[in-house]
Amino acid sequence: MLRALERASRHPVLAAAAVLALLTLFLTWPQGLYLGTKVAAHNDPFFSTWRLAWIAHALRVDPHHLYDTNIFYPDLNTLAYSDATLLQGAVGAPFIWAGVSPVFVYNLLLLAGIASSGVGMFVLVRYLTKNTGAALVSAAIFTLMPYRVEHYMHLELQWTVWMPLTFWALHRAVAEGSRRLGALVGVLVWLQVLSCVYYGIFLAMMVALLGILLIAAHPRRAPIALTVLAIGGLIAITLTYPYARPYIENLGRLGPRDLGEAARLSADPLSYLTAPPQNWLWGGTADRFPGNELRLFPGVVAIALALAAFGHRPRAVVWMYWVLCWIAVELSLGFNGRLYPLLYAYLWPLHGLRAPARFSVAALCALAVVAGFGVDYLQRSFSTVRARGWVSAVTVILIALECGSAPMQLIDVPTQVPEVYRVVEGLGRAGIIEFPMAEAGRLPGYDPMYAFFSISHWDPLVNGYSGYMSERYFDTLRLMLTFPDDASIVHLRGLDVRYILVHESFYKAPEFAALMIEMGRRQDLIPSGKYHDWIGNVQIFELKQ
Repeated sequence: MLRALERASRHPVLAAAAVLALLTLFLTWPQGLYLGTKVAAHNDPFFSTWRLAWIAHALRVDPHHLYDTNIFYPDLNTLAYSDATLLQGAVGAPFIWAGVSPVFVYNLLLLAGIASSGVGMFVLVRYLTKNTGAALVSAAIFTLMPYRVEHYMHLELQWTVWMPLTFWALHRAVAEGSRRLGALVGVLVWLQVLSCVYYGIFLAMMVALLGILLIAAHPRRAPIALTVLAIGGLIAITLTYPYARPYIENLGRLGPRDLGEAARLSADPLSYLTAPPQNWLWGGTADRFPGNELRLFPGVVAIALALAAFGHRPRAVVWMYWVLCWIAVELSLGFNGRLYPLLYAYLWPLHGLRAPARFSVAALCALAVVAGFGVDYLQRSFSTVRARGWVSAVTVILIALECGSAPMQLIDVPTQVPEVYRVVEGLGRAGIIEFPMAEAGRLPGYDPMYAFFSISHWDPLVNGYSGYMSERYFDTLRLMLTFPDDASIVHLRGLDVRYILVHESFYKAPEFAALMIEMGRRQDLIPSGKYHDWIGNVQIFELKQ
């Protein structure tokens, strides 16, 4: 399979990219048929589509206020309430400016993140093993790992391409004594931060550890290794600080993540024996853990190949990546482990992370590298190039079958702007709030959809959906429980709200009727029309100031 593609291509990376693109479509089937009309059945795709559209909007209209989005109005720095996905937004912006559907752009970037991650792994393992077939197997593991299905709804968590490329640049920089490649290490860490803040933090820690391991394995290269790490670290910090500043400000203003939630989203050792429910072979293990953070099984084939790597000679790099893997596993245990609580006390960036279990991606990355050495070892048992090629091809097929999870659970996305939002767009810029709002203990309610449809008007919106939420927003949620009483109306005036949208379809009939009666009794709430949203009817009221 690989040889045929290599004959059709001038460079094996392009051949591998073609294979990995096909594997991505296989893993996510039938997403490739519905790039503009369907997304994963979850709130986050709507939120991510809003993020991409907002970045495109802000870069063109007011880049100085990029982080001051229209949601959670009038809070500031709200793009930094969650991962900003600035790199994906910058890549997608020209397409959105050209009129391409933000949903299409979102799905394209989602699939590109998966496939490109495999390409990055291919580059790394091919450099380390000098074996194209082994590199393709490692790339297939990293592309198809069940972790991707577990987080299929999270755009930023699919963008892991910079991890293996950073390791590749570090290996080359130390081996060649190249300060230029040392600078590239810093740039690649920065790109990972721009793609996913979580992974940027993880990668910086893993790069430091890999640097230490390289020094331990090659003490004579310690001066250049330390120089490379210093150059890369300085560049990464210098480039990252402007991007990180809003997060730092929010961390100081909003405080660290809830420790109880971080503990709940810390991995368990059994997480590494648990697969997502969609997995064809191992989905029956999914019931051990609820949600979509704690099912981290890498697959039997990947584990077996990694164990086979112990037969490889020389073993230095194999041991390096086994150490990386086990340290990352320990860190993914979060507050269920020993190392993470110790580091948490000293590394303030960890205070902003909600799910330590996501550290598992670094472990899976390292495991994929080790598996490549296992393939290289197994191929040496065969004397012909043809036989070795068959080992790679069959192994990729076995990985695909074990990781197979299609069909993905998809839902339709409205492709037309609902009537009510076309009306809102014509009302001019004004503060908006949409009802029903979520209760503080039952978030997010319908807020992801309200944010998604705000793409059509970009008016300031009190509602919002993100990882962080301010005390002011929780106060708003509490006060709106008694809307439309005097206290809630006073609060809305303080938020500079002018229009109130009430979605009839999301209420029970008696509840909606009672709300309309109460709102009708207030002289400061002026009915402004009944229109259609994406499901049913919605009433617009103007709040007199």
